[in-house]
Amino acid sequence: MESVTLRFATKDDAGMMMAIYMPFVLETTATWETVVPTRPDFEARMAQCEADGLPWIVAEEGNALLGYAYASRFGRRAGYAWDVEVSVYLTEDAHGRHIGTALYGALLALLSRQGYINCYALITEGNRASEEFHKALGFELCARLEHCGYKMGQWLNLCYYHLSLAALPQTPVTPSPMYTIPAERADSVLRRAAMLVKGVGVR
Repeated sequence: MESVTLRFATKDDAGMMMAIYMPFVLETTATWETVVPTRPDFEARMAQCEADGLPWIVAEEGNALLGYAYASRFGRRAGYAWDVEVSVYLTEDAHGRHIGTALYGALLALLSRQGYINCYALITEGNRASEEFHKALGFELCARLEHCGYKMGQWLNLCYYHLSLAALPQTPVTPSPMYTIPAERADSVLRRAAMLVKGVGVR
């Protein structure tokens, strides 16, 4: 069996990541998008994360992607500089192997090193798998918006889950862009996180 590797995403991964994301758009309420983004749109999202200095990570086995996780700005105004929204998407075959835990483990470790304080995950109420996954990683429910979305013939509630990456400093330092973290240190984070994958070695 091939080893699972975590690495930073590139534009060449966009097609496989779109294939992972598509069922969530068309068949679930996990995301509130109703139209699958085009490849240029998807690549633009990746480019925006890169421009914001935020990590986007994929889990790879052989030549296939099992999932991806990324962080995006929680708000654009200056006061939100220490806050990020995090997301993870997996293939059906990746469930039960701790792929999501590995991806989030790397993502959260990198965000902590960058100097971010608050992570938020926005979850559709009733998505038990996502709620339990985030709770297991230390996220706590901090807000609930009733009937603020509509998809697949139903009104949806939105839950905000929060994870603190550090104690609140009196005078916070603006987080560092991803590219300022030395490559060997970032690679070490990815390798250690990959060790969380169930029943698969690390290369």
